[in-house]
Order: sequence, then C-alpha cells, then structure tokens
Amino acid sequence: MAAIDNILKLAQKTYYTINGAQNDDTGADLITFEDDFILGFNLWKEEYEAEAYWNKVRVDDYVLATIANTTNYSFELPDDYRTPVIQQDKYVKFITDGIVIAKFKLVDPNQRQVDTDIQRPDRATFVGRNIVLSRVPTAEEVGAKIVLDVVQFIPDLTRTDDAALSLIANNQVAVLGIAKNNTLSDVTKVSLSPSFTQKYANELSKAIAINNQTNEVDEMQREDYSNIGGIW
Repeated sequence: MAAIDNILKLAQKTYYTINGAQNDDTGADLITFEDDFILGFNLWKEEYEAEAYWNKVRVDDYVLATIANTTNYSFELPDDYRTPVIQQDKYVKFITDGIVIAKFKLVDPNQRQVDTDIQRPDRATFVGRNIVLSRVPTAEEVGAKIVLDVVQFIPDLTRTDDAALSLIANNQVAVLGIAKNNTLSDVTKVSLSPSFTQKYANELSKAIAINNQTNEVDEMQREDYSNIGGIW
C-alpha cells in the first residue's frame, strides 16, 4: 500500500472523530485534505515526541565519538537525534575494549561544575546540540568510545514517506491529539476541544505508562556525607 493511502486512512479516522462522517473530497480537494492532514500531523508530532523517551525511537549504547585528544570536552549530537536519555543511573560512558573506564552523570547545565576541584565528580550536560563534559579526557582515555543512550527524532510525514506512522504508540493517540489541535483552530468546533483534550490526555498517559513499564523502582537519592571527617 502506498504511503499516501496509509496517511489517508488515518486522516479519515481523524475527520470522522471530529465530524461524525468521512470526508468525501475528490480530485484537487482530496489532495488539499491530505496535505492539510499531513501538516496537522507534523505539528502534533513535535508535541508528542517531547512527552517521553519513546522506545520506538530510542537507541541504547549509541557511540557518539571516539576520543582523539585531551583538549576537547564538547561533542555534537548528530541532527537525527533529539536528546540524550537523562534519567537516574544513566551516564555518558568512556568505553575501551568493552570496559567502562569513566562515567559522567547527565545533569542540568547549572550542575556541571559546582563543586570544588577535589570533590568534583564527573558530570555531563546537554547544551544546544552538544554533550558537554565537566572535564577534558585524560591521556589514558584517548581512543576510548563515548557511549550513551539517545532518542531519535520522529521523521516528518510526507506524501511519499509514512514511516512516522509506525513510530507512534497507536493510531488513537494520534487521532485525538490532532483532533484536539484542529478543533482549537476551528471557531465552529472549539467547544469540542475540551473533550478531545481530556481523551487525548488519558490516551497519552496510557501510552507513556506502557512505554515506561518496569518491575523495578528507582532508589531515592540521598545526600553523600562521605567527605566529612572528624569524630562525632
């Protein structure tokens, strides 16, 4: 089936959700209907992909670069990737021959270098399109690979490329998300928007829960007082 046929099927589902009937356009009007839906999908898609680290576009143990010198501590994330995965126990790692020789905790940019030199742990942050380390690599680390988990962008929908349709959680979340946005911009249907917004929020919550399902709970992070000496 051609990409535009798959796109039209989803466009009709969205149209039916809003209007209670299918669109019966033909010829040039049908092309306009399809193009308008593609634009609406791509606008919603940018909203959707920022809601979670979606597993369908996640790449674990991505090799960002190979360390070439002891002066560069900033490494650009390629344009195909939206963000590193910034979660508890996720690190930027230096790996040599399969062995982790250094780990940099991913933190807020304001936390990259806030400690004294003696106590400063290895940290990294995402600034602009760059992974920025809290220190330069050492001579022993030259040649190591920089490895981390990342998330790709969901590609735009086009008339000839429907790959994005297979990368969303399900059709229903797309239908409701696009319906929510379209009714907000339609003064004759704006009263429908709160209903679509609530339904979309419910469907999105379910999709995120499925995406993040686990049988292990992250441990609470406690203060580290190991640097305090003396007798109590």
